[in-house]
Amino acid sequence: MGGTDQLHRNSGGKSRFKFDFKKSTRGGDLLVFIICLGIATVFWLFLSLYDEVEKDYDVPFEIENLPDSIVIVDPLPQTINVVVQGKGVQFLRFLWHDLPALKVNFENYSSSSGYFSIPRQKFDGLFRDYFGQGVKIVSIRPESVRSIYTSNVGRKLPVIIKCDLQPNMQYVISGPVKSDVDSVMVYSATDLPRDLAAVETYPVVKSGLKDTTELIVKIRPVEGLRIIPDQVKLTVPVEPLIAKKRTVPIDVVNVPDDVRLITFPSSAEVSYLVPMSEYGRETSLKLFVDFGAIDRASQKVRVQAIPGAAGLKNLSFKPDSVEYIIEAKQGIEPDLPVNTQQDESNAE
Repeated sequence: MGGTDQLHRNSGGKSRFKFDFKKSTRGGDLLVFIICLGIATVFWLFLSLYDEVEKDYDVPFEIENLPDSIVIVDPLPQTINVVVQGKGVQFLRFLWHDLPALKVNFENYSSSSGYFSIPRQKFDGLFRDYFGQGVKIVSIRPESVRSIYTSNVGRKLPVIIKCDLQPNMQYVISGPVKSDVDSVMVYSATDLPRDLAAVETYPVVKSGLKDTTELIVKIRPVEGLRIIPDQVKLTVPVEPLIAKKRTVPIDVVNVPDDVRLITFPSSAEVSYLVPMSEYGRETSLKLFVDFGAIDRASQKVRVQAIPGAAGLKNLSFKPDSVEYIIEAKQGIEPDLPVNTQQDESNAE
């Protein structure tokens, strides 16, 4: 033990593992193996870069120098799918960055007849310049591009939103669905149809909404026309419903001038669900009993809510019927409602 402690002190408290690793046979073999593996990997990568490979790319497509007065009527593809063949080293610059756009000059591919056109042969040349002359173009989709363009003035038309949106249980759509645009510009190479008064979106159906939601909805295209923009962003306001209780007085309606109707009780406890943002606001709510609905055979009359209260969620009130007393004014005998069924039975 004493010799071991002396050795530890002579080493300054440092571990002897590194020293033993270098001196041991196994450690030397492992180090040689790691170095050889690294060299082999570098050579493999170097050689593989000069192997023939086939790559598939979706290249962004853009038109440059398009005059402000010109509108492309038929939609052009946003990307061109191209399969290319070449040495791996030729594609290194596309590994770590987004693909640059293939940009073409409008004037180079437009004609006086009103067409913008790029045939397959032109695409081959464009993509050889894009990837490098040593690259073979295997396939291009679409193989060509052709579209009508126009300088005609467009027409502004409203957008009709076609949607069926449903909130989840205990939630509510708390306001109108808003669109970021309410109208679009419509262009045509010929005269616009006179009966075209509006454009509409594709139908969108969503259910189970639990929070305010944004939706991107495409506008339904019209053949031969260009619609700008071709989509709208909808904002659907959704809020949770929370329970609220109030005490509301019970009014009396349709009472003749010579009587007075007194109800017991004269108010009811109302409960309903409201959107969270509306909780602090007093909702317009009215309860009443109808003098004309009194049945003399019963000691109670039904309590009703104004028709507008039907918009409240889960509306209920207690009591739903009340007792009543009819009093004559200034000693005049009250003119009570006639119970038709009872009078007919007495007549029999």
